[in-house]
Amino acid sequence: MNAAESYASMAPIRVDLNRLEGTKIDSGVNPASVTFDVDVSMDEEKRTNDELTINFRLVISTKPSLAKFVAGGKAFITGGREAFDAALEMDEETSVPKVLIVIYQQVFTSLYLLASQLETPYPPPDLIHSPTETRETGMGAVGPEGQVAAEQQAQQTA
Repeated sequence: MNAAESYASMAPIRVDLNRLEGTKIDSGVNPASVTFDVDVSMDEEKRTNDELTINFRLVISTKPSLAKFVAGGKAFITGGREAFDAALEMDEETSVPKVLIVIYQQVFTSLYLLASQLETPYPPPDLIHSPTETRETGMGAVGPEGQVAAEQQAQQTA
């Protein structure tokens, strides 16, 4: 079973984003590459026969220190014990709980928009697959629009 089939068979996970913060730390630095580090905390808040509630907090920072993002909220897994176990199971490819990958997928758009407003590099959509990722930004400051254009150009030349 591949990863797509594995996630398709999971019970629905609803994510409520209650906190989203972004801080632009240094705008004078023009790095050639940016590394994103992720610190994650997840705690079980409540469990009933048919629903599991998990509090989560993601702290994403950059090296060099350009920006810091914080996203927090609750994830609700429905379906009973088998659904809970499937969502909390580690993904074989990433060694990350499947629920965390789903949470990040649903939070990513908000992080992207926030980074765009702050004019900082944005974390990649697949960041949670690899807790530390370095992205080449080229010369000069690159905002989200420039990153998207660079990624599209790289895909066309590949």
